[in-house]
Order: sequence, then C-alpha cells, then structure tokens
Amino acid sequence: MNQASENYGSIKRTGEKALGIIGSIFNVIGIILSIIFITSLSGFEGSQMQMQMEEELRNDPNITNPQDAEMAVDAFNAVVAGFDVIGWVVVILLAISTVFAILAITKLKSFDKANTAGIFFILAGIFAGVLSLTSILFYIAAIMCFVRKPPLREDELMGRSNEPVTSNDTVTREDDTPYRPL
Repeated sequence: MNQASENYGSIKRTGEKALGIIGSIFNVIGIILSIIFITSLSGFEGSQMQMQMEEELRNDPNITNPQDAEMAVDAFNAVVAGFDVIGWVVVILLAISTVFAILAITKLKSFDKANTAGIFFILAGIFAGVLSLTSILFYIAAIMCFVRKPPLREDELMGRSNEPVTSNDTVTREDDTPYRPL
C-alpha cells in the first residue's frame, strides 16, 4: 500500500497543536510570574514595609478600639500568608494543566487519538482556570478535536465495505442487472 492511500482520509491537526502550544506557553509564563510574586511576597514578610503598614493600621483614626486595630493587623498578616499558599496552589494547577496539554499535543500525532486529545485539552483547561484565556484556548482545541473529522473515502461515501472486490464477486447495479468487474 502506498503512502498516499495510507494517509487518505487523515486530517492535519495543526490548529489544535498551535492552540495547545500557545496555551502551554501561557501556562509557563503564569508559573514564572506566580513564582516571582511568591518570592517577592516572602521578602515582604518581616520587612520594614510590613511593619510600617501594621503601624499605620494600629494608628488608623477610623479604628478607635485597640483590640479592633490588632484584629485588623492579624487579618492583614493572614492575608499576606494566604497569598503565599494560594500562589503555590496556582503554580501546581498550572503545572498539571501544562502536563495535560503536552499529553494532548502528543496524542494528536496519531490520527485516531483525537478524542483522547480532546479530553486532555478539556482537563488542561479546567486546571488552567475555568475561564481564563489559556483555558479558552484549550477548550477551543478540544472542540476542534471532537468536531473535525477526516474526510470519508469514496467507498465509505458509497456505503461499501473496505474489502476489495475480487473477480468472482457479482455487483448489482441500480437497475438490478449484474455487473462483474474486470
């Protein structure tokens, strides 16, 4: 069987691959920015700037009760510590999303694995954030994987099987007259 008939009915998945690669690049950029944010925030804890902000909260003229001022300072410190945890969760989720995107891109190399790639793209989109730019790119790639199908071969269009016609087979025409291939 020659190469042309072997790939007949296949479809190029360049669009899906491009969207997956762009989404993965956005994920990597998000991971890098999150790590920069986390490291800069960890440098903030215990710094002179944090102490100044705590002092401003304690001396705020709108807060008259000293206990309320201490509660505001404690809440501020909890928020700063919470951003550290949230940042690492974001890094982990984006890393998982990137892994699913890479798996989807590798599945696209095989023409019969487009549905599996679509599922991986959906998972990558969920882990990238349900409605972020990156997840939308992954969702579009998934839809393309599910919707775009290779063109049917001529024998499939005519409802014939893939079995070759032999010289002993009789094929009937529309007018029910027998026809024997050469």
